[in-house]
Parts: sequence; C-alpha cells; structure tokens
Amino acid sequence: MRFISPLIVLIWIAVISNAYKIAVFVPAMISSQLIWNVRVAEELTKAGHRVTLIRLKTVNVTLNEPRIMDGIEQWYVDAVAIDYAEMQSRQSKLIYRDYSIFEREVRETFSAMLSAFVRSCELTLLNTEFMERLKAAQFDIAFSHMYHFCPIGLIRAANIPAWIWLNSGQLMDLVAEYVGIPSPPSYVPLMLADSSDEMSFIQRLKTLIGRTLLPLTAEKALIAHESELFRKYVDPSFPDLIELAKLCPLVMVNSNELYNLPRPILHKIIYIGGLGMKHKNAKPLTGEVKEIVDRAKRIALMTFGSHANSTLMPQSWKQAFLNSFRTFPDIEFIIRYEGKDLDGKTPNNVHLKPWIPQSDLLQNEKTALLITHAGYNSLQEAIISGVPIITIALFGDQPGNAKLAVKHGFGYNIRKGEVTTEMVTKALDVVLHNSSYKESAVRMRNMVLKKPSQPEELLVRWTEFVAEFKQLPNLVPYSVRLNFIQYHCLDVIALLSIITIVALIILIQILKLTFRFICRKITAGKEKLKAQ
Repeated sequence: MRFISPLIVLIWIAVISNAYKIAVFVPAMISSQLIWNVRVAEELTKAGHRVTLIRLKTVNVTLNEPRIMDGIEQWYVDAVAIDYAEMQSRQSKLIYRDYSIFEREVRETFSAMLSAFVRSCELTLLNTEFMERLKAAQFDIAFSHMYHFCPIGLIRAANIPAWIWLNSGQLMDLVAEYVGIPSPPSYVPLMLADSSDEMSFIQRLKTLIGRTLLPLTAEKALIAHESELFRKYVDPSFPDLIELAKLCPLVMVNSNELYNLPRPILHKIIYIGGLGMKHKNAKPLTGEVKEIVDRAKRIALMTFGSHANSTLMPQSWKQAFLNSFRTFPDIEFIIRYEGKDLDGKTPNNVHLKPWIPQSDLLQNEKTALLITHAGYNSLQEAIISGVPIITIALFGDQPGNAKLAVKHGFGYNIRKGEVTTEMVTKALDVVLHNSSYKESAVRMRNMVLKKPSQPEELLVRWTEFVAEFKQLPNLVPYSVRLNFIQYHCLDVIALLSIITIVALIILIQILKLTFRFICRKITAGKEKLKAQ
C-alpha cells in the first residue's frame, strides 16, 4: 500500500508531461459559434490537455451559455466595438427578404461589421493586462477562428509556436485563398453564394467576379488595417497578417468530405464535422417538451437558430406556417419562438418555446423533419440524426448550405420570396410522404457514422501532431509565393501565344511566297506556250 501514492504521483506526472497548453480564440458573437468552440475544447480536455477558451467579445450580447465541463479555463476579453441592438436592427431589415449584395443597406452592414472587427482588434491590443497574460501563459498551440485575422496576429505577438486555423462551417473562401487551395470558379461556388457545384453561366460569371474581388476587398477593408494595428502597438516590423496566414500549419474544417461539395483540397485540410454530435451525446428530454414528445405520434421541429430572431419574421410568414401546420394534425410542431405575439393564436398541434433542446430532439425516434434556416450546425445535427430537412435560407452561408441538402436528397428548399401557405404545405407534404428524403438522410447518417476516421480522433491526434512539430512547411504549397501572373502561367501563355503568332506569321509569309512563286511559274509557262 505504501507504494500506491508514489505510483499515483508518477502517473500524474506522466500525464501532465504529455499534456499541451492549448488556447482557443472564440468569436463571442453568436451562441452557435460558442457551442462549436466548446465542443472542440471539451474533446481536447478529455484527451488530457489543458485548454483555455479566450472569448473575444466584439458585440455586447449575452449568449446562451452551454454547460462547460470542468477543467476548461475561460478568459473574457472585453473588446466590444458594435452594439448588438444596432447589429440586429441592420440584419432584421435583410434576413427575411431577398436582397442583392449591391444594395446600399447590404454594403453598409458588411462595412459596419468589418469596421467593428478592426476596432475590436485595436481594443484587444490596447488591453495590456490581457496581452501580458497571453504572453505569460506560454501556450503550446492555439486555434484561430475564421472571422478575421486579428487572432493570427495575437498568436504571433504572444510567441505561441504553433497554430491551427479553425473553420466553424465549410471551408471559408479567404482561408482557401491564402493557404493555396485551388478554387475553380467553374464548379466551386463562393461560400456565401446561392449556388451548388452545378452552375449556370451567370452563376459561374458571378463566382469568377467574386473570387477576384473578395481577397482584394478583404485586404483593403480589413486585413491591411489589422496588420497596421500590430505594427503600431506591438512591433513596427510586425509581419503582414496575410504572410502569416499563408504559412498556416494546419486547417480544421467543421464539415465532412461525405456531404461537403467535392472540390480540390490540400493535405493540411482536416475535416472534423459532426464533432460532439453523436447519439451518445444526446441528453434525456425533460419538462413540457418531454410531455409533448411522449404523447405525440410524430414531431417536427422548426428553428431559425440563435442569430435570427423569429419574432421579427413577416406576418405573412407567421400566418403561412400556422395555416400549413394546421393541416397536419397528426404531427406536433415544436417551434423555437421568442415572442409572445402568437400566444393563443396557434393550432393545438403547434408549441412555441423560447428555447428547445434541438440536438436532443433531433435524435428522438419520433422526429420526422426539421424546418431550418440552414445554419451549418443545424444541417450537421440533422445529418447525424438522419432527419430530412426543409430549408428557408436567411443570410450568410445558408443559401449554399440549403443547396447542399437538396443535392444530397435529404433537403427541400423554399426561397424567402416563396414563403406562402401553399408552398409550405407542399414542402411538408413532399418531405413527409416521399420516402426518398428519409432514406437519403439515413444513408448519409450511416455513411458519416461508419467513416473510417472519426472527427474526435482527427481533432486530438492532429492537434497533438502540430503541437509537437510546430510549423509544417512541408505542407505549404509553393503556390502561396507566386504572384497572379506566375500562378496562372500568364507569362508562359503569353510566350507560347507570341511563338504561335510568330510561327503563324512566318507560315503565312512562306505560303504567300510559295503561292507567288507557283503563280509566276504558271504565268511564265503560259506565256511561253503562247509565244510558241
């Protein structure tokens, strides 16, 4: 017995010596982002590592706090640069109607967010207490979020030797651009576009223009300003943030090759979609929600996520949903709805809740479908649960996500301008009574669950790998060092074009001379015959 205590101490020392100190920079703006980063932190903590969530607060909003497991440290960094009410006001004018990126309101909204990112970055750098704490922590590795480049600079400023670029949805266009991933506009749509990989001429034209303008706009409106902030507050010779991004050792993407659109990729891209969404993670239902499910034959869920206030949807939408749901009395509709304006006006089979345990409900065997805004977390939760979906994409990457669900056969899309009683009823009738939607959803779920490499294992093993080897220059393609002309071989094409043109000119001249020579011979022969 006297040897037990020393043995425990030795085991504890061995565990600690193999543990890495990991920082996860969290964009504390919307609850879904927080939930995703918490899942990452929890898996790494389960593997024995010491994880710190660094919550960079850009917006003064109170998020729905998920329950976080013991052992995860949290830092709160107040860098509020935009008022939540202002942001909600701007978005509420756009999300429930069709809009163009060329509209003044859309441009002003994007401009306000980019300015907020820059100002938030400056406030973070001015927080000397946080900056000193970040340096003193001596993290082994850090995760940077995808929204802007400030965390990349913070990682460099704190001398953190290794980092991973974390994408909370599909691979972001700017991330792909700067790490050197080819994105042919002929079949790789922009993340924010209402397109699939099968595009019309107009869609390909828009994609080509977007791929050209996006990095130029981002650099001018965001990245250049953030780079200057680090030169102002950290070091006058601080490297350009784009150059740091190009040398990123590894990128992790909250998606899966099996349901992501096929596209060119690099070895440094690791897919960890579905993290923390397995059936074993579902919690038992409680309270009134449990009572509704217990007495129901089938249930359907409707939620537009944590970022869109469903109370603000047009009155015509509300009436369309209620009228349609009334025609399906054998299904209990559980709706996330924060307002009180519909109290007493709903059919008996419609239940409004300010919050619902979406993931737990999706994995219930009675759940027949999900009506969703096509947020990527909701999309993946439906896939993992084998539940077909009806999508009404509101903004951001959601139109593309909706196209993805339709492409794989488990989703039916309703455009924002088409939300009527007739269209909602048709969508419900098709998804509920056409077995192919459920079959496609179940097939996709089974493929994901039986995939040879699972996201939890990939996250932990690759994080440990990068933490051990720090930088991975052997995974950095040389394309990141090429300029536009070199990358597209325009100089080679120009040379070959010149050679071809010169050769054609010479050939034409030779043919002309040959033709003239032949003509002269023929003429001379005729004259000789005539003379005779």
